[in-house]
Amino acid sequence: MPTEVLPVAVVVAELDTYWDGDNVTKPVLIEATGAGAPLRIDLNRGDHVIGYPSSPTLEETPVGNWKYVNRAYNVTVSIQTRVSRQRLYDLMAEVRRLCHTRRHSLTNFQRIQFQSFNEGVGEQANVWVGDAAISLINEGILAET
Repeated sequence: MPTEVLPVAVVVAELDTYWDGDNVTKPVLIEATGAGAPLRIDLNRGDHVIGYPSSPTLEETPVGNWKYVNRAYNVTVSIQTRVSRQRLYDLMAEVRRLCHTRRHSLTNFQRIQFQSFNEGVGEQANVWVGDAAISLINEGILAET
């Protein structure tokens, strides 16, 4: 059986490889793996973009009689900055731009799709945070038997 691809790693790698620093300064990119130590970030070092699995992480819907399925792997990209609210939106726009320009360029997925953005309120003054929802899509693929 082939090894399952890790969707968060794919998204973080795409951001790392194709980020355009001319649009907005490249942030610190982190894949949250949950493997041990708590995640600690230092916004004094720069903006942070953290990828982690969404809930549900994988959605599968049948096509016809279950011979084929559509799959959506859901990833959340948390964007955090101390610079300004405008910088938060500029970082989100770069994530969205990458999803749109790279939408059919992935090897293991047919499409990367920007779904939504939700701005949050930081617990401290002068910290701006938001979560972007991204899906990696495969449609009409043969279900394993």
